[in-house]
Parts: sequence; C-alpha cells; structure tokens
Amino acid sequence: MRFLHGKVKANKGGKIKVSISSPTRVLIMNDRNYRRYKNNQTFTYYGGAKEGLYEFNVPSTNIYNVVVEKGSYARPIDIKVSIEVEKGVAKTHSVPRSLATTLDEADAKLDEQHEVATQTPEEEDDDA
Repeated sequence: MRFLHGKVKANKGGKIKVSISSPTRVLIMNDRNYRRYKNNQTFTYYGGAKEGLYEFNVPSTNIYNVVVEKGSYARPIDIKVSIEVEKGVAKTHSVPRSLATTLDEADAKLDEQHEVATQTPEEEDDDA
C-alpha cells in the first residue's frame, strides 16, 4: 500500500480537515494504531472511503496521524492532499492549592480568599 502521512496536534472540539483531489481512503488514528497500520496488523481508525473534503470532529486532545492512501503498489494514483487543523478548546490547568489540615486553617484560608476577591484596585498589595 502506498500512502501519504501527516501528523497533527488537535484539541478536543476542534476539527481536522482533509482535502483530497481524488476519491480514496482517509484514515485518522493515534500513534499506536499508526504503527500497527504500517506493520500490516489489525488497527482502528476514524474515516474511511472519502472524496473532496473530509471533516473530522476531534473527540479528545491528542496527536493524530492522518493517512491518505494512494492505491496499491501495482496501481498507485496521483493525489493532492491538504490538511488543516481548526482549533478546539485547549485544556488549561489550574495552579494546585495546598489543602488545610485543620478546620481553623480551612477557615483562615476561606477568609483570605474572600478578602482577595473583594479587594478594590487601590487596596492591592504591591510587593513586587
């Protein structure tokens, strides 16, 4: 099997858009399944037989392998391909907070958070 391969990072909720010039199979898969594909083993993928523009809705933030098959070794086809990634929502991480070990400590932390939330710009400390 002859194929074209591209690797893209996409966020959950985004889209991978694959435009092809001739009808063929478009396969989108993770790294593990791409290795299995190359080694002629059983693999799973998104996509299938497509023509024109194929839009894949990204289910989870990951690095995806986009494979566009070019026919067989005996009868390869000329094909033009473009891959575009439409951004989804990137997952952000919050700064971890230390947990209180006593009820008094928890009350003090809540009071401190309340004070910070209700400060006006003039009251802010300028320790920097």
